[in-house]
Amino acid sequence: MSAVTARRWLLRPKVTHLPPSTITSQSRNMNWFGWSKKREGAQSKPAVNSISELLKQSPKTKAAAGTYGGQRGGLAGSSIFGDGSTEVAARESDMGAFSTVHIRDPNREHWAWPKRATAREIRRRGRLTKREMLLRTEKEHLAKSHMFKTSVKKLAPIARQIQGKKIEDAIIQMRFSAKKAARDVLGHLYAARNESVVRRRMDPQQTYIEQAWVGRGTFGRDQNHRARGRIDMLRLPYTSITVVLKEQITRDRIAKEKKEKRLRKKPWEQLPSRPLVGQTQYYRW
Repeated sequence: MSAVTARRWLLRPKVTHLPPSTITSQSRNMNWFGWSKKREGAQSKPAVNSISELLKQSPKTKAAAGTYGGQRGGLAGSSIFGDGSTEVAARESDMGAFSTVHIRDPNREHWAWPKRATAREIRRRGRLTKREMLLRTEKEHLAKSHMFKTSVKKLAPIARQIQGKKIEDAIIQMRFSAKKAARDVLGHLYAARNESVVRRRMDPQQTYIEQAWVGRGTFGRDQNHRARGRIDMLRLPYTSITVVLKEQITRDRIAKEKKEKRLRKKPWEQLPSRPLVGQTQYYRW
């Protein structure tokens, strides 16, 4: 440092304090999302200089002092907070009654169903549909098995094998079958036969399998450990089988209906045997 610079540094004026009027504070608001932007034309609120003025502006103080004399405002015609119409109120009351009908009367279906059934019979004048007549005269039982650990490709041939056979003949077929899935199907046929006897009072000697189909279930997962630490994920299929059991009277009725339909059909007439005329070796178009 030169001598001139050192002399100027020592002779500089020293300021011990600043007057209050010269102290200025600056602040900058950081606005990242535009929430603190003032609306156009908005006026800034006047500054509050004392606590008494703040208390005077408080609405609680005004309400306690009785100085809050503002008038009650109204609502626009399209406001959603207005008084609802009588139709809306009636609709809400109906919905409330409908939602609580099961709470007030849990057994409503037990005594309301005979009333509806009687009204239906009166409208039909006691006439039954074909399906209702069949349900009254013929017996039917549907039995679905649990999920077998097999695929649809392996179980579908077994379902086609037992379809149309009597329940006893199907059981014999499954007893002597070499397929692994036949053992599960055999157990299901035993259960279906017993259920039909107990629930439907069906004769095992007259019962046959009218329909049989399979249903795919959810796949399981397993690991197949390979060489070099590799693991393959296996998808294990699960399949169920469903059978519909009916009696011989149903099979006789179906055969009779087919025969009657064939007899009602008009006889097929052969083409008339007449000589062909007007033929030439040239096209006509």
